[in-house]
Amino acid sequence: MLTEWCASINGWTMAIVVILLFLLLYWSQQWPSNIPPGPTGYPVVGCLPLVRRNGLKNTLRKLRIEYGDVFSIKLGQTLIVVINGVDALKEAFIKRAEDFSDRPDTYRSATLIKSKGIVQASGQHWKHTRTFALGALREFGFGKKSLEDRVMEEIRIFLEVMSEQNGKVYDPKNIIQISISNIICNIVFGKRFEHGDTKFWHLIELLEDVFRLNRAGTLAANIPWLRYLPGDFFNIKKIRNNFYESINYMQQQIIDHRNTFDPENPRDFIDVFIKEQSRQDPDNTVFEDFNLQVTLLNLFVAGTETTTTTIRWTILQLIYNQDIQRRLRQEIDHVVGHSRFPTLEDRQNMPYYEAVITEALRFGNIAPLSVPHGARKDFEFRGMAIPKGCTILANLDSVHFDPNIFKDPTKFNPERFIGEDGKLNGKEKFVMAFSLGRRICLGEPLARMELFLFVTSLIQRFELLPEYPDNMPTGIPNIGIPSGPPNYRIKAVKIN
Repeated sequence: MLTEWCASINGWTMAIVVILLFLLLYWSQQWPSNIPPGPTGYPVVGCLPLVRRNGLKNTLRKLRIEYGDVFSIKLGQTLIVVINGVDALKEAFIKRAEDFSDRPDTYRSATLIKSKGIVQASGQHWKHTRTFALGALREFGFGKKSLEDRVMEEIRIFLEVMSEQNGKVYDPKNIIQISISNIICNIVFGKRFEHGDTKFWHLIELLEDVFRLNRAGTLAANIPWLRYLPGDFFNIKKIRNNFYESINYMQQQIIDHRNTFDPENPRDFIDVFIKEQSRQDPDNTVFEDFNLQVTLLNLFVAGTETTTTTIRWTILQLIYNQDIQRRLRQEIDHVVGHSRFPTLEDRQNMPYYEAVITEALRFGNIAPLSVPHGARKDFEFRGMAIPKGCTILANLDSVHFDPNIFKDPTKFNPERFIGEDGKLNGKEKFVMAFSLGRRICLGEPLARMELFLFVTSLIQRFELLPEYPDNMPTGIPNIGIPSGPPNYRIKAVKIN
């Protein structure tokens, strides 16, 4: 009898604990009644099954049709407010920038990154770090014409490596990745890396792995308690280990710089930081090593992935559309000729190039949801409650693939940006690949410089051909950020 009674008590205790946990979860997910409209979803997981079935971009496209330009969706325990369309995006992230410029507190930002660096930080810490970073980058030509020489130095090496392929069929991804990465490495680390450097390749692979794991980790990202489960079914531990390994790499760069530091001759971004660090109060959290480590990681990722992915999208579309490639080469031949490399001064005379790269940015849709924003306080937007603690998404995809702005948006067509006078027609302003408002990508000037010089130098010297003309890659973008093209191989034939 006593055993049965104890078992009964234990059963009741377990039932009460489960009920209390569900009530706690229910109460924690109570939001104001006038939040933006959206689907109800299921208990605990919200609309995650819907997203996993249809994909996030397709789900948001359908919800916009049903609920309008501002709607909400619950993913796990996270309430997400989605802003769609040109007018709503500009109203939120430009006119109401003070409310919409913070970042959400996620496991990755709060626990791993600790809201440091530039990308995941908010408030005064973000403003001070970003201001310092821009000033330090400008010391080494960032946003200035003087940086063009550094870019061209890397392009010459890039073209030599391309020439070594000698018309063979190969995947250009690795060559592009190293070449683009070397430009930001030159600025922040003061050195470039050889294409065969195994340690450097390992760092790039780590970062690619983080992107891949983040794409697969939606469930774990929105149901935080899953990280306490045994094992690593949701890859949370692997994401953490990759992050710390990347951070350790950055710390080793800092240590190497300290050992050879000369305050009278700063060589790069790290030296400028160390110099400023020595002047500041030790309690200034902007100038602590961990903030530098995360900032270096931010700059390295931003300076590598977006531009690399855009160039890969451009090449893929040029091998799909040989007529576009030929017309682009004709413009390069007319403006630049064959006796010299393209320069930034040529860009103003090359509207068709601008149309091609703008279409690549639109069609590639590299960061379709930008980087998530967060509400640090309760406020209203268009008569709806935006509650503290929710995540806010700038849905750039809602503009890039809006058929009311771009006819046949699933077709790659640079002509959509060219007017009857042969110049840009103004539609380029609707391509928001670098986001908008206060959180616009600070690397946009460098990225646009790299895109112009790499693409024009490549097309000037090589004809790009597909591996199998009768069996082209699908052209369907990978899911995630960055949203990349499928893997493909090309044949680059040198033009005499």
